[in-house]
Amino acid sequence: MIKPASPTFIGPIAHCLTVDHPAAFSETTALVEQVVSDTSPYPSREQIEALYRDLTRLPNTHLALVYGGATRIKGYVFESPKLPEIRGASALLDWVNNTRIPQLWQEIIEQDWACQCIIYASGGNVLGFAPPAKAQALATAIEHCYTEHTLNANSFAVTQTFHLLEVRYGRLVFDTDGRLRAWVDSFLQDWQRITNEDAPLAQRVRQALEDYYYRPTDSPDTPEARFFQRKTFGELVTVLARLAMRRRDERSIAGIPRHVALYPLLPWAEKCDSSDVRPAVWQGQVADEQREMSEASARKRYVGQILKGDQENTRWHTRTFAWKVPDTLQERSWETLWMKYVRSTTGQMSRYATRLPQHVYAPRDVGDIAAAGGGYIGLIYADGNNVGRRVARCKAPRDYKQLSHDLDAASKEAVFHALSTHLTPHTLTEHGTQRHIHPFEILTIGGDDILIIVPGTAAFDIALAIAYHFEYQLQSRDESEAPLPRTVHDRYRGGDSNAERFLAYTPAIGLSAGVVIAQENAPIFFLRDLVDELLKNAKKATRDRSATDGGMVDFMVLKAITMVTDDIKTFRENALGTATARRMTARPYTWHELAGLLATVRALKQQRFPRSQLYRLRRQMDTEIPPITITSTMEYLSTRVRLRAALQAVLHQHIEQHWQGTGSISNTAMPYTPPWLPLPKQPGDSTETTPKETIWADLLEMYDMVEGLEGVDGNT
Repeated sequence: MIKPASPTFIGPIAHCLTVDHPAAFSETTALVEQVVSDTSPYPSREQIEALYRDLTRLPNTHLALVYGGATRIKGYVFESPKLPEIRGASALLDWVNNTRIPQLWQEIIEQDWACQCIIYASGGNVLGFAPPAKAQALATAIEHCYTEHTLNANSFAVTQTFHLLEVRYGRLVFDTDGRLRAWVDSFLQDWQRITNEDAPLAQRVRQALEDYYYRPTDSPDTPEARFFQRKTFGELVTVLARLAMRRRDERSIAGIPRHVALYPLLPWAEKCDSSDVRPAVWQGQVADEQREMSEASARKRYVGQILKGDQENTRWHTRTFAWKVPDTLQERSWETLWMKYVRSTTGQMSRYATRLPQHVYAPRDVGDIAAAGGGYIGLIYADGNNVGRRVARCKAPRDYKQLSHDLDAASKEAVFHALSTHLTPHTLTEHGTQRHIHPFEILTIGGDDILIIVPGTAAFDIALAIAYHFEYQLQSRDESEAPLPRTVHDRYRGGDSNAERFLAYTPAIGLSAGVVIAQENAPIFFLRDLVDELLKNAKKATRDRSATDGGMVDFMVLKAITMVTDDIKTFRENALGTATARRMTARPYTWHELAGLLATVRALKQQRFPRSQLYRLRRQMDTEIPPITITSTMEYLSTRVRLRAALQAVLHQHIEQHWQGTGSISNTAMPYTPPWLPLPKQPGDSTETTPKETIWADLLEMYDMVEGLEGVDGNT
C-alpha cells in the first residue's frame, strides 16, 4: 500500500493571502479551511455567494498558482548516443526539477513556509501556490534555472492569479454585487438549448461542451454530473496547462523575458561531436576518446562520470569550466536510490540483493548492459493511461498532491521490484580482471513516466512486472480495501498463473508501454523514436477498451537496424499486412495477453519444439495472398498430426485452446481456424471475409528474447 502524503494546504494558502497582512492570518485561516474543506458534491449558487460575502472582509482574497517544467525532455536526454552523456543529462534534469526548482520558492518568497506551497515537483513539472506579487518572479526564475544548469534544455513556466473560492469550485465570475454570473442552472439551460438545435454551429458548440465537461466515470452521465465534476481545482490546472502550451510556442512578450538557449554554429566553428548542432568550445581526451564538445555536452558527460564514481577522470572538465556538480545531485542519483532499495527491508531478500557483490559499478556503455542479454538491449518506455483526465477530476490541491505522490511512488516501486526480481549483478572479464556492474540504466522515473534500458533477454519479463506492480498499487478497492477481481474479454483463454495475476485486481490507472529490443550497436536516438511510436500504438489501442482492462504493450525485436527504414506503421503494413483483412501480427497486447504469450513461448521451448517447423509455417503464411488463410491452416494442422504426442499436445493446448480471439470458438459468424484468430469487423465494413490475425509472427520475433520460466515474480 502507498502511504498517504497529502497536507490540506490550508496554512500555505492562508500565508499566500496574508503575506502583506500578517495580522489577518488567523481569520483568513478559518475562512480558507471553510472553503477548502467543503465536500458537498453539488454546491449551490447561494452557498458560493454566501462564502463570497464572508470573504469580502479579508484584506486579500487572491493567490497565484505557478506551473512550470521542462519540455522536449527526450530530445535533451538523447541528444548524444553515448550512455555516460545520456545518464548525465537525465540526472541533471531530474535534479533541477526535483531539488533545485523547489528551492526557488524559498529564495523568491523568502518565508519559512514557502516550500509548503509546492503541490508537487516530479515527472519534469512543478506546481505550487505563491503570493501574486511574487508569482511572475518565480516563473521567470524557473525558466532561468533550467537554462542556467542544463544550458540547452527547453523549459516553460506560467502563472495565473485566482480567487480563493476558485481553488475549490473552479473558475468563477462575480458581478459587482457579488452574484455569480454563471453556475449550474445557466449551464443546464445552455446545454438544453444547444441539444435542441440542429444547426452545424450548434453541433460544434455541443461537441466543445462535451469535450470540456467530459463524461463522469463514477456517476451517471448527466449534464449536472458533468458540470460539477469539472468545477473543481482540476479546472485551474487545465487553465495553467493551456497557458503552458501557449508559452512553449511564444517569444518574450509584455516585458517578460524568455530564457531560450541559442548557440549559433558559425561557418568556421568546429562542431560538437556529441550534439552535432552546437559549436565545440573544448577539445581533448575524455577517458579513452579524443573529443570536441560544447559546454552543454561536456556538462552532461561530467555529470555522467561523477554518477558512476569516476571523479578522478573529471579534471578535463573542472580545469576548464567553473560549473561543479551539486552535492545533492549525487545523493539523488538513480544508482544511489537503487542501492538504498536493495539494502532496505523491502529489497534485501530479492534475487538481486542476495547476489550483490561488495563492489558493483554503473555500466560504462550499452555494451555492458547487452553483455547480460546475449548482445541485445531492451528499451522500455511506459506511461499511465488517461492521467490527465484523472488529474482534472482532483477536487482539491490535497487530492492533486496525493495523486502525484501515488504515481511517483508506484512507478519507483514497480521499477525497483521488477529489476531486483529479474536481474542480478553481471560480471565482466576484461584483460583478466573481473568487474561487477548493474546491468541496467534508469533514464527516468517521474510521475507515471518510465524509461529504462535493460538486457534484451529480460526486457519482456521486466516490462510485465513493472505493469503488474504499478497497476496493482493503484488499483480500485472495495469498502473493505480488498482488491476487486475483474473479468476481461481478450484473446488469451489460458490459465497461466502469471496471466491470472492480472485478473485479481481492477486497475484504477492502467500502464501502457512500448518495448524495443535491438543489438548493442543500434543508435539510441533511433531506438528512442521507435519505442515512442510503440508506446503511442499501445495507448491508442486502449481507447477502444474499458478503462478497467488496464494498459497495453506493443513491442519490436530488431535483429538488424535496416529492418525499419521509415516508421513502424509503414513497416508493418508492408511486412505484416496490418492494413489488410489478414494481419500477420496480433500486436498490441494487453498485459494479461502478454503474460499468456510468454507462457506460450516457454511451453514451446520447454518441449524443444523444432524451430524449423515454426519458420516453415511462417513462410507459408507469407506466400498466401490475402485474405486467404486456408492454406496455412491446413499446413498447420497437417504439421501438428505428424509431430510426436508431446509436441501435438503443446500446440493443441497453448495455440488452439489458449488463443481463441475475441470471438467465441462456437460462433459460426466468426470461425476459428488455427493459427488464425478472428477479428470483429469494423463499423461500415461490408465485405463477407472475416478479418483475422495471428500470434505466429509475434512468437517467432520474441522467441530468442525469452529465457527460463520466470514470471511476474520470478517464480520458476
